[in-house]
Amino acid sequence: MLGAVVGETSGLFDRRFLLNALLPVLITLSLLAAVVIGTLTDPGRMLREWNGLDATVRVLAGTGMVIVAVVIAAVVSGRAQSLVRCYEGLWPGRLGRAVTLPGRRWHRRRARRLGFDRAAADYPPDARDIMPTRLGNILRACESYPYERYGLDAVLTWPRLFPLLPDGLTATLTAARAEIEFHLTISALAAFFAAGAGGWLVAVDAPAWLFLTCYWAGAATAWLTYRGALAPARSYGEQVRVAFDLYRRELLTHLGVEGAEREQWARLNQFWYRNVPLDAPLLPEPDDDGPEEPSGPAVSLQLLTWTLIVSSGLLAVWLR
Repeated sequence: MLGAVVGETSGLFDRRFLLNALLPVLITLSLLAAVVIGTLTDPGRMLREWNGLDATVRVLAGTGMVIVAVVIAAVVSGRAQSLVRCYEGLWPGRLGRAVTLPGRRWHRRRARRLGFDRAAADYPPDARDIMPTRLGNILRACESYPYERYGLDAVLTWPRLFPLLPDGLTATLTAARAEIEFHLTISALAAFFAAGAGGWLVAVDAPAWLFLTCYWAGAATAWLTYRGALAPARSYGEQVRVAFDLYRRELLTHLGVEGAEREQWARLNQFWYRNVPLDAPLLPEPDDDGPEEPSGPAVSLQLLTWTLIVSSGLLAVWLR
C-alpha cells in the first residue's frame, strides 16, 4: 500500500522500466522462443533461413517483436503493485482466503515461537495482521509500526507524509522499492516460463529431461528471486519506520494540528476515515476483536508450493 505512492512519485521511471520490465520480458520471451523453435525445427537451419531473408523483412520482423515486448513490459510495469500484493498473500475471493489460511496459521505459530523481540522486523505485533507469506509479513510489520508507536494510520498518513520527506530519504525508499519490484518481476516471469515452456514440452512430447530441466529450473529461479526480495523489503521497512519517526510531527505542523500527539492522530484518523470534524469528540474504539479463526492445518505456502511443483513435474513425466 505504502509502496504505491513511492512508485508513482519516482523520478527513475525510465531506468526502472528498462531494468524491471522490458529487459526481463525480452529475456523470458527469448527463452520461450528458443524452446519452441528448438522443438519444431533445427535452430541452425532456421538461423540460416533468417539470415537469408531480405534486410527490410528482418528489420520489420525485429521491430514487431520489440513492439510486442514493449507492450507486454508496459502491462507488467503497470501491474507492479498488484504483483507485490500477490506475493504478499493478498489473494481475492473466498478461494484465495481459503488457500492462504494455512499459511497464515503457520506464520502465526512461527511468530509466537520466535517471540516479539526476534520477530519484530518480520511480523506485525497483532496476530490478526499476520500474512501468509514472509514478504507480506515484513511489509505489514512496517505498516503496523506507526499505529503501534504513535496511533496513526500508516496507509492514510503516508500519501500526506511522503511529499515532506527529504530527497535523500525519498531516493532510498524509491531504490528499495524498485529492487523489490525487480526481484518479484523476475520471479513472476520465471514462473510463467516454467508453466509455458513446461506445457509446450508436454504438448509436443519432448524428452523428459528437457521438460524437467525447463520446468524445475524456472520454478527454482522464481523461488530464488522471491527470496532475494526479502532483504530489500526489510531495508524498505526500516526506511518507512525512519520516515514516521523523524517527520510525522512535521506533517502535523503542515496540517495546523496542535495538542497531544496521539490524540490528534486519533482525530485525524477518524476525520480521514469517516469525515468526522477534528473538533468533535473521539469515537470509542471497537472492542470486538472479530470472530475466532477456526482451527485447521498450518502449512508453509513455500513448502506446499515446492511439493506441488516437484510432484506435478514427476506426474507429467509418469503420464507420458
